This record gives sequence, C-alpha cells and structure tokens, in this order.
Amino acid sequence: MKIPPSPSGRLAELRTQLDALDDQIHDLLMQRAKLVEAVATEGGKTGTKIRPGREAIILRRLLGRHEGALPRQAIVRFWREMFGAALIIEGGQTMAVCDGEGGEARLALAREHFGPLTPVRRHHNPAQTLADVTRENGAQLAVLPELGENEDGRSSWWPLLTGTGQSRLYVIAKIPFWTKRAEGLPQGDAYVVAAVPPDASGNDRGLIALQPSADISRGRLVALVKEAGFEPGSLWVRRLPGDTRISALVEVDGLVAEDDPRLAAIAGLEAPPVVVGGYAVPLGENS
Repeated sequence: MKIPPSPSGRLAELRTQLDALDDQIHDLLMQRAKLVEAVATEGGKTGTKIRPGREAIILRRLLGRHEGALPRQAIVRFWREMFGAALIIEGGQTMAVCDGEGGEARLALAREHFGPLTPVRRHHNPAQTLADVTRENGAQLAVLPELGENEDGRSSWWPLLTGTGQSRLYVIAKIPFWTKRAEGLPQGDAYVVAAVPPDASGNDRGLIALQPSADISRGRLVALVKEAGFEPGSLWVRRLPGDTRISALVEVDGLVAEDDPRLAAIAGLEAPPVVVGGYAVPLGENS
C-alpha cells in the first residue's frame, strides 16, 4: 500500500488555519441556535413561524456586504439551511405540496427552499393542498403552482384565497428566492401560502383579487387599479365554471394592508377587492 506524501509545511499550516476557522464557525452556529431558542422561549413567534420577509432582509443585507471568491449563491444556500434549522428548533413545520403536473419540480423547489428535513405531505390538487393548512393539526405551509388562468384549476387556484372568514389564507412567498438557476437545479416557480399575512421586506409585491364588471377589458382594469394609486404589474383573469362573473388577480408594487384606502378607490368592481397576500421580490427578478 502506497502511503500518500505528507503535506508541505505551508499546506499543513493552511489546513490548520482552516480547521481553526471551522471550529469558530461551528461555535457561532451553536451560539446562533441558542439565540433562536431564546426567541422561541420569549414568544417572539407564535402560530406559523416562517417569516419570509425577515429572511429576505437578511439575505439581501448579507449579499450587499459579500465579497471574495465564495459564490453568492452559496451564501443563499448556507442561510436557507440555517433558516430551516431554526424552524426545527422553534418546533418545526410541515409543508403541503401540490402534486400532479410539475409536482416533482415543485417538491424539489420546496425542499431546496425550506430544507430537506422539513416533513412533506403531497396532495393531488390545489384545493386539497390548501385544505391541509386550514384543518386542525394540518400543515403550516402550502406550496402551489405558479399563477395562471387555465381552466383546469392547477395554476388558477388563487380564487380559493378570496374568502374573508376566520380561516384566511395568504400568499406569503414566491420561490425560488434565487432566480439565477444553475444546471441541475429545479426549474419553474411556486407560491407559498400560510394562515398569516406576509411580512414586509422592503422590496415586495402585493396581490389583490378583484371582481370586475364583465365588460371591462384587461387594459381598462389595469388603468382603474393605477388610477386608485397602485403600481400594477401582472394581471390574471378567469371566469369560474358555471358563473357569469369574472375573477381577476392583479400584482402591485408593495404589500397592501387590508384597510388600505386605495382599495376602496378601485372603480368598476362588482364586489370589494380582497388582499390575498404578497411576497418579497426574489433575487434577480429586478435585474
């Protein structure tokens, strides 16, 4: 058996320095875990514990100060693992993932974002996925397909969030948060829904459900939203099966509070608008 050569003096010194840094990093991780425990004990979070806005603030701040050869995407990956580990310390969470077409990629996106240790329940359609979040001892998060208008309901699940009762659900995040996808990473988009409103990150998009008059065009509807004081972006429109009414979802700049006076200023509607959540703008979407 051939014995590998001993490292040179300089290489051995560098390895010793790396070992010392690893110990320091590990010490800091253990200190961070103790602080997370303190947050949980002090009641800093109740109910659904995920705070995507706060996570976005942390990642943007760190990337803003980052320099050197370490890939920026590695910073996102490291801290996403820490966010997932922190939630385990705080009591854990379960995510319900909408299966079916694109389900495997959606599951991969969810595991990438929330960590491989997060328990998963898979459901055939969006309605079943959302129902898991509303029932007792259900999941804390629902991961759903990207928004759309198709008639099969797979991507046009957003009308299910327009109820105004006690069991309100909101869009709270869009994934992946790092949009520059390297080869081998899951593709596509998904939205995260929970029983809490989204928390602000400082660079957000809000989602408002509308019920416009049937004779209003897309262009006119966007104009009415803008005239009310919003900066509209994407718009999705669909007619529910067996219903003459039209449902619309508009994306606007910034999160929207449910008592925002601009909502009442949107003209041409047959029912009051409903805020269905929003999300921190993912890294790369503004570039």
